[in-house]
Amino acid sequence: MKSYGTTKIIDWTLEYSNFLSANKNKEKTINRWFPILEGYSSDFVESVIQEQEKDVLTCLDPFAGGGTTPLVAQKLGIRCYSYEVSPFMSQVCRAKLRTDYQREEFLEIISNIRELLEKDDFAHNYSIGLKTIIKNDNLRKWLYHKTAFNSLLNIRRAIQIVTINNYKYFDILNVTLGSILLKYSNVFRDGKALKYKVNWNKQYYKSKQIYKTFIDKCLGNVFLDICSNEYEKADVKNIDFFLNGDCRVLVNQIEDQSVDLVITSPPYLNSRDYTDSHMIELWMLGHVSSYEEVRALRNKTMRSHVQVKWENTAHPKSKILSNRLSKIMNFESKFWNKSIPNMIVGYFCDLENLLAMIKPKLKKDGKLYINVANSSYYGVVIETDRIIEEIATNLGYVVTEIRLGRKIKTSSQQYEEVGWLRETVIVINLR
Repeated sequence: MKSYGTTKIIDWTLEYSNFLSANKNKEKTINRWFPILEGYSSDFVESVIQEQEKDVLTCLDPFAGGGTTPLVAQKLGIRCYSYEVSPFMSQVCRAKLRTDYQREEFLEIISNIRELLEKDDFAHNYSIGLKTIIKNDNLRKWLYHKTAFNSLLNIRRAIQIVTINNYKYFDILNVTLGSILLKYSNVFRDGKALKYKVNWNKQYYKSKQIYKTFIDKCLGNVFLDICSNEYEKADVKNIDFFLNGDCRVLVNQIEDQSVDLVITSPPYLNSRDYTDSHMIELWMLGHVSSYEEVRALRNKTMRSHVQVKWENTAHPKSKILSNRLSKIMNFESKFWNKSIPNMIVGYFCDLENLLAMIKPKLKKDGKLYINVANSSYYGVVIETDRIIEEIATNLGYVVTEIRLGRKIKTSSQQYEEVGWLRETVIVINLR
C-alpha cells in the first residue's frame, strides 16, 4: 500500500477564482430557472474540457446535481452520462437538458394555466403528508400559511392538467414552481438547514400575488431562455444519457472503455443531508408522499450524513483515514451523533466502490477531475483529497495533481482549532 501525501498540492486559487462556486451560475441562461448553490460553475467544466490534449467524445458525471456538467458538455457537442439520486434535482436536470421546447407551444401552455387559475372554483386535490406543512393544533411553527399552501398546490394541479397531452413541459414548469416555493413559505434555506424568517407568522400572501409571480417568471427568464436557447441545435442530446437513480448502480450500464473524461463533485463529508435541503420541493411537488419514501430515498444517497443509521463497514485501505478515525474516537463522549464514525468510513467505502466501478469504463487515456472539500470533526481534519489519493492509487489509478481551489472557513465552533479547510480538485489518470 502506497504511503499517503506523495502528490504535491498545487495552488490553483488564481485559476479557479470563483470557478468552484455555483453562485456564478445563478444568473446564467437556463441555470437561473432554479439556481443551485452547491457545486462548481459552468466555467469550471469548460476549463477542464479545454485543457484536454485530445478531443473529448464522452464524459461522465455520477453526481449531476443541477446538471452543470451535462449541460456544458451538451453545449460543446460532447455526450455526457450523468446520474442524480434526488428526484427533484433530477427534474431540474431534465428541464435544463431538453432542447425541444417550442415558443408558441409554451405560450399556449402558460395561457391555459392562467385560465385555470382564474376560475373561482379551481382547486387542487392533493394531500401533503409532511407533518409541519401547515398549521395544526400540535404545532408551534409551520412551513406555510393556508392561502400560500393552497395557491402553490393549485399551480401544481394546473401544470398537471395542461401538460397531460404535452408532457415535455411538465418538468420545466414544475422546476419554475419549485423556484418560488421558498419565497412564499415561512422559511429560508440557510446552508444545510431551513430556518424561519423574521416575523414569519405575520407575513401573508394573496393567491393572485402568488399566481402572478409564477406566470411572470414563466414569461420572463424561462421564456426568454427558450427563445434564445443556445443548445437547441446541439448535435448531442444529453437528456438521453441522464438517469434518476443511484450512481453506484447505474455506472454499470455504461459500456467498458467508452469514457474519456469524468468531471464530478461528490457530496461533501459535512453531515449534510441533501434530502433535507430540498424537503419542501420533494413534498410540495409530489416526489415523495410518505416518510417511508423519504427514508428509502435517504438510503440511496452517499453516506455523507447521519440521517440514516449506517451499518458498520470495513475500512478502505487508507493510513490517513485510520489515523483520523483514531483521533476522532478520543471525543466519543462528545459525539452529537453516535453514527459519525460509521458515516465517515461509509463515505470513503462508497467512493472506493464507485472509483472501482468507473475504472473499466474509462478509455486507456481516461482522466478524472474530482472536486472535494476536506471536513473537520472535533478539531480533527478529515483530509478527503489525501484519502481519495490513497484509495485511487490502491485501485491502480495514478493521481497526477491535487489542485487547491479555495480555502473554506470552518464552523464557528471549530474555527480557533482548525481555521480553514481545503477545497481541491483531484486529477487522476487511468495509468
